[in-house]
Amino acid sequence: MVVTHVGSFPPDPEADLKNFQRKQAEYKAAYHHTKEPFALYEALLNADAYLQFPADLNWLVEAVGECIMKGRTDEVAERFKERMRHVQRYRCVRDLRQKGLAWGRALDSAVTKLEAPRSTIEKSYMRVKRDLELAGHESEYFFLVARSDPTVVPVCVSRTKSGEVIVNGVVQPPKRSEGDPKFVKTVEPPIVELMVGGAGRTSDR
Repeated sequence: MVVTHVGSFPPDPEADLKNFQRKQAEYKAAYHHTKEPFALYEALLNADAYLQFPADLNWLVEAVGECIMKGRTDEVAERFKERMRHVQRYRCVRDLRQKGLAWGRALDSAVTKLEAPRSTIEKSYMRVKRDLELAGHESEYFFLVARSDPTVVPVCVSRTKSGEVIVNGVVQPPKRSEGDPKFVKTVEPPIVELMVGGAGRTSDR
């Protein structure tokens, strides 16, 4: 299932509007960079969900969607599959790194999971990582990473007047300061993550 729109809870019209505009910008960038019909179709579904088109227009949304996908050539479909292969390898290594595995062990585990050559997986990971860092939301892979793994990219982030950060309607616990006796400073291997406001964080791998 692909998440096309998630509203804030409790309702926050301003945050929902910003989230809608951000998602539409992502779809627009993805289509301009890749000419992928999926980007157009999901942009349409996202607009339908946010703007709440009347039920009488359901037929029109479905018909336009069918027209969009029928125009998808074999060449475009193959390019999509190739990008998805790069994204699959990137996500596999990223997830293993997030579990605490060192770079080498993450690659070795990915080889077992994906049954692909180590060099192929490493090249795909670095290719996607580099493009995400350089282009951010306009990366040709951002749309596909978010589409495949929507929980990694928060869909709604807002801040209350008191400074509390809310992600998808859930108030986040405050960060502890070093002066707090319960504060524990940890050092983890650098991992690339997608950020809501811009490009990914940099890392050595």
